[in-house]
Amino acid sequence: MKKFLVLAAAILAILFFLDKTVLKEKGIINQAALGGKYEKIEDPDKLQEGIEQGNRAPDFTLTDLNGETFNLSDYRGKKVLLNFWATWCPPCKAEMPYMQKFYEKYKSEGFEVLAVNMTVTEKSREDVVRFVEEHDLTFRIPMDDKNQVFSHYEIMAYPTSFFIDSDGVIRSVAIGGMTEEFIERELKKLP
Repeated sequence: MKKFLVLAAAILAILFFLDKTVLKEKGIINQAALGGKYEKIEDPDKLQEGIEQGNRAPDFTLTDLNGETFNLSDYRGKKVLLNFWATWCPPCKAEMPYMQKFYEKYKSEGFEVLAVNMTVTEKSREDVVRFVEEHDLTFRIPMDDKNQVFSHYEIMAYPTSFFIDSDGVIRSVAIGGMTEEFIERELKKLP
């Protein structure tokens, strides 16, 4: 019995070593810790554009709270949390500190937050400015003044978030408020 336990322990040690050294990111231990990392897609430009998981995220052009115009496609090469929100939305308020925390933690690794404000539902632009200042938000706040991006992305609930990989592919969609743990888990899974 003792020899069997020693043999079993030796086999487990060898398997652990192979998993961590040979398989690395694709190993069972790393996959279990991350909840599974998304596989890198070989030719993402051949994917269909759309708002479903596995589609290329539809491009758009918006102007942010600072008056700068940009395209979503400008962020190719970066991991993006595309969040749709409004100042009057309680779950939106609850998740903003988590988004700020992870933006600060991972921006040096190519992570961006684009928190698109549903501007037509706001009483005034000043409400958005005040909200951003009160929550010390430093990530980009695009203003969807004409409801075009919200309509194109078929937003039905606030908040709605899209986790987009560095190739512009939607990897997951979260409808409703997100927890701190969920955000970090999804970020770590993005290739």
